[in-house]
Amino acid sequence: MSTSSYNFNPFLPSFFNNYEVNLMKKLLAVLTVLLIVGICIPVVSADEILYDETLTQLIDTSESGIYTSNAEPGVYGIYTRVGFNDITLYPDLSYVVFTIPGAQGYGVGEDLDTLLDEGEHAFTYNLNGEKTGTVYISRNTNILGQVTSTRLVLFFNDWDIGTLSGHQLFKINGITMAKRRAATNLFENEYYNNPGTNPVSLVHSDRLSCLGSDTTVYYEIASSISWKNHITVIEEAQPHGYSINLERTVLGDLYTSTINTSKNNEVVFSNTGHGSGFGVWYPYDEIDLITVINPHNNQYTFPLGAGSGETPVTDTNVNIYIRNSQTGAAIANSHILINASVNDEFFNVINQTLPGGIYQGTLQPTGGGMPNPDFYRLIPTADGYNSVMPYIDFEVDGETTIYAYMDPIAGGPLDENKTFIDFFVRDLAANPISGATVNFGGYILLTNSQGYTVFEVDINKTYTWTVSKSGYGSLTGNVVIGADDRYTVNSVLGPSVTPTTPTAIPTSTPIGPPPTLTAPTGEPVSNLLEWFAAHFGMLLGGGVEIGKIFMWLCFSVPVGVYVGKEAKAGAAGFMAGAGIVTLFFVLIGWVPIWLVVLLALIIGLLYAKVFNNENGGGGR
Repeated sequence: MSTSSYNFNPFLPSFFNNYEVNLMKKLLAVLTVLLIVGICIPVVSADEILYDETLTQLIDTSESGIYTSNAEPGVYGIYTRVGFNDITLYPDLSYVVFTIPGAQGYGVGEDLDTLLDEGEHAFTYNLNGEKTGTVYISRNTNILGQVTSTRLVLFFNDWDIGTLSGHQLFKINGITMAKRRAATNLFENEYYNNPGTNPVSLVHSDRLSCLGSDTTVYYEIASSISWKNHITVIEEAQPHGYSINLERTVLGDLYTSTINTSKNNEVVFSNTGHGSGFGVWYPYDEIDLITVINPHNNQYTFPLGAGSGETPVTDTNVNIYIRNSQTGAAIANSHILINASVNDEFFNVINQTLPGGIYQGTLQPTGGGMPNPDFYRLIPTADGYNSVMPYIDFEVDGETTIYAYMDPIAGGPLDENKTFIDFFVRDLAANPISGATVNFGGYILLTNSQGYTVFEVDINKTYTWTVSKSGYGSLTGNVVIGADDRYTVNSVLGPSVTPTTPTAIPTSTPIGPPPTLTAPTGEPVSNLLEWFAAHFGMLLGGGVEIGKIFMWLCFSVPVGVYVGKEAKAGAAGFMAGAGIVTLFFVLIGWVPIWLVVLLALIIGLLYAKVFNNENGGGGR
């Protein structure tokens, strides 16, 4: 008997052959292994993006100042070039201003000896291609009408520095900005070989850098830099650590920055680059903070570990302008010291010289308690100046702007017959009062945000002054002006006191002798009638006035009825009788006339009706 090829297994269907059984065993074995591996291997969390942000800031690179040429006078020259010591600071240039002694701003070619009119003029320049521009010319004169200086404001259309860097020089076509004795041949090509430290210069057409001996040129630059970086921080699951990537090239533009990684406030690694990307990986426990610092020293911090995943602690923008209190102009090379106050103790946070008189940076917001200070204290200084306020305390809650005014120490008006007198107006707590009106010798000025204003006045005179502001008292004084360069008046205004005017209490004209009686309420009454009126009013639930009206009715109605009956005059008699009583009460001020008229009409009509009914429609 032949046997079947199937290997009988009571636990499997009969249709499974040996091949199928072996296959099933293999599958079960694989599944079992996978199950065991899945149980033994722990679940691994996915990577987490902690930070993915683009950092941006618009940095003001505006500057102002002066430079003086000390070269020996030589050949006659014309000045048609503008030179920048480091053009990379001015990728976004708004305008450049030169203020030059004397009458300047000439034509070109055959018009080289012709002064251009004040106002707007077109020019071209070549910087990465030929571009157009506009210059605005204005001239300053003295009291004799003589031109003392010329102001040239240059706007450059389509300004684009491209890949240019460092010292650059380009020509202005269509206008001769100045004509002076230039330097001798000894100083030829000086600007190229030794540009010096001037941010911007007016340059001779032969590439000389000066305007002659001891010539002072004032300059202003209005410009900015747009800074960007992009940072990505990923907390990786395997291996457990932080993957950090900083891109310094954003939308094709290159930017400089410094990135620091720290642990417990100690820098672990630092990298500074221009346009070059930066990538690094750190184990989880080696760093707890990432800091990105831009060229203007603004810091962007990114906490890790316990603080990972939170919004980065970004400091708040703070703008500080150091200004001349007389002119409002920025003071070049001024200095600021900023201290943070924490629990009545000061810590220095900024100690910096400002080439252009402007600080733009960041500070930790105030709020009390570390790391947030209670407040900041600004101490500005500048050579040749005294601070209007010895220090300025301020808080930071959102973007903050502060103007610190400095008072020139020496120097008076150009007119030797004039002098300056400075006014400082403060309240009782020594805080400056802005918008105060200062009347000095008939001339009126308002104080600025620092409570300051200044007058230019004749010397050797006595002046009367008055300081006032709404909400404050006024202050008046005299000052004797001699021949010194400056004088100072410090005034303190206290809060105004509003006088109170007593309110007049209306009273009725008394009848008879002075009051000796009192009403039930305790108030004095003039006579016996008012005494009765007061008691009647109390019985009726009212005061004296109600009692007066009630007594009027008690007298007028009976008298009116009596006269009407006795005179057989009906309503007319009633009105006559009641009217006599009413007139008396009106004259003594007991009854208002409008009430008399109203009630008299009503009562008269009612009485007439009753009287006529009783007498058959006629008199008795």
